[in-house]
Amino acid sequence: MKRVFSHPFILSLLIIVGLIFLNSQGWLKFSQDIFFSLTASVQKISYQFSSKVNQMTGSLISLNRLNQEKVRLAEENEELSSQLVQLKEAARENEFLRQQLSVSSPESPELILAGVIGCNSSFLEKTLLINRGSQDGVKEGAAVITAGNFLVGQVVETNNSSSKVRLILDPNSRVNALVQESGVTGLVKSNQWLNLTIDFIPQGENIKEGQTVVTSGLAGFFPVGLFIGQISQIISIDVEIFQKAKIKPAVDFENLEKVFVFK
Repeated sequence: MKRVFSHPFILSLLIIVGLIFLNSQGWLKFSQDIFFSLTASVQKISYQFSSKVNQMTGSLISLNRLNQEKVRLAEENEELSSQLVQLKEAARENEFLRQQLSVSSPESPELILAGVIGCNSSFLEKTLLINRGSQDGVKEGAAVITAGNFLVGQVVETNNSSSKVRLILDPNSRVNALVQESGVTGLVKSNQWLNLTIDFIPQGENIKEGQTVVTSGLAGFFPVGLFIGQISQIISIDVEIFQKAKIKPAVDFENLEKVFVFK
């Protein structure tokens, strides 16, 4: 008998059968109630912990998705911003062209639109660098204007893809001009202090402040009728043969971005 009960399998089987019998008679119910009472709080804590872990995992997944969406939206925003800048620049160029075409006569020569990419504004030189060159049809000596037929200067040097423009503010610039209201001719030049003047006007010629100065076309360096500026001050000394006048330039040279080159 001792050998039978000493065998582990037989012993386990007898315990299981005994427990089944006791449970069928209801004798284990009290023990089960005690067990469930003791483990209920543990199960509740375990369930709550599991629920929190699931919520946290879901939150982390949602946060990761939100971060990915944020990155995607930021990339789309950068792309849209780039497109908006390009559209605005195209609109500005179209407006610039429209302004020029609205004031140019049908007989006007072909013009080359160029962007300003550099400048030199020293006491000895006032020049611009534009992004059009000989491969675009730009030639030395060509007149350069901005929208409204306002005279900017003259091309003095060309490369394949860029050109150097001498401004009318340059001390070496000379422009044959006339006062539109009276037909009086003179020579427009500048100095190192950016004072633009029309000189060699005979004494006695009636010129007034506010009158318009344009290119005369003499010597053939510039087309006729390009707007230079308006007389802002008369400088006349009786003992001198000629009088001169200061000119307020029509062009805002500090903010030039686009120009036209005569082809």
